Amino acid sequence: MNRRKALLACAHAGLLCMTRPTFASRPSPRVVFLNPGEAVERGTGRHWQLTAQFMAVAAKTFDMQLEVLYAERDHLLMLRQAEEVALRPDAPDYVVIVNEKMAAQQMLKTLARSPAKVLLIHNDLTPGQRREIGNERQQIRNWIGTATANAALGTYRLMEYLYHRLGENRAQVIGITGDPQTPVSQERAAGVETFLAQTPNARTSQLVFSDWSYADSNQKTGVLLARYPEANVIWAANDSMALGALNAVKARNARVLVGGVGALKGALANVADGGLAAMVAGDYFIGAWAMVLLHDYHHGKDFAASGGVWQKLDYLSVIHHDNVARYNEAFFGRGHNTLDFAPYSKYLYPRAGPYDFGLERLLNTAPKDS
Repeated sequence: MNRRKALLACAHAGLLCMTRPTFASRPSPRVVFLNPGEAVERGTGRHWQLTAQFMAVAAKTFDMQLEVLYAERDHLLMLRQAEEVALRPDAPDYVVIVNEKMAAQQMLKTLARSPAKVLLIHNDLTPGQRREIGNERQQIRNWIGTATANAALGTYRLMEYLYHRLGENRAQVIGITGDPQTPVSQERAAGVETFLAQTPNARTSQLVFSDWSYADSNQKTGVLLARYPEANVIWAANDSMALGALNAVKARNARVLVGGVGALKGALANVADGGLAAMVAGDYFIGAWAMVLLHDYHHGKDFAASGGVWQKLDYLSVIHHDNVARYNEAFFGRGHNTLDFAPYSKYLYPRAGPYDFGLERLLNTAPKDS
């Protein structure tokens, strides 16, 4: 039975065939990821390392070659890396970039000299940047698309969960987000504010900006708790800041629910132990989703026909005490390097509508630790 007939048989039976598909014998597409983060964790969390890790698993799924260049949170180094890639005589097929510290506008201009196709992920361009250089596939022809998580929807769900955990109490919220220029930092704050604006007995006492680190969040939370002793909810825009805030809460013996965004392994352990109330999980899969989109595009299934060139992806999930064990086992257990991203591909599994990157499919098929 050929693959198409096998898939049809499974569909008729109401099943999703999860056997690994075979790939046509053609050169493996080469992808360079200009990773804005640190190759070794130095206090701002392992988000970018995990992004590259799951990206590599997806590359293995689709028989793609992946090269990761870390910029060590130095946007000037990232610009130099973009220049180096643009000048390569043997150009990669694709380059994946991030608008960290507003550097993507210049990187797009630099990479416009390369035959490589460019995909922007995680941090979108600001409206001002788009006014200057246009949108995807316009002035910069090889900028084929943008893929970001719906960060505002993720933090909306987080605040909704934390609010319901309070019961009858009025929500007095302290927020700690990242630097003010980063679009995703602004979007995370906007999601919280949208929920609070719709909720009569809830308000933000103060929102502050941080440098994404444990130490800065810990210090600022101590000051804010002294200023707002009635605060009963704190949210932070990444793991390191959430854990820093939690440490300050414990130091004051305050009765405050603390949640955050990221859900790295340390934060998940803290959720399981009852420290952190909840985390928004999944951001580090954006690189894997980029590989799905590039795989499909490379094989003639243009993602633009399924949601457009500007993709805002809904896959962020709230992880709390009741579901943390399952999530942790699936994505940080011994089988995390064998996750199969093939079912998300519209080239391999054709279906109508936009891409569905919901994590439930990965959770249901992830190998379990023995």
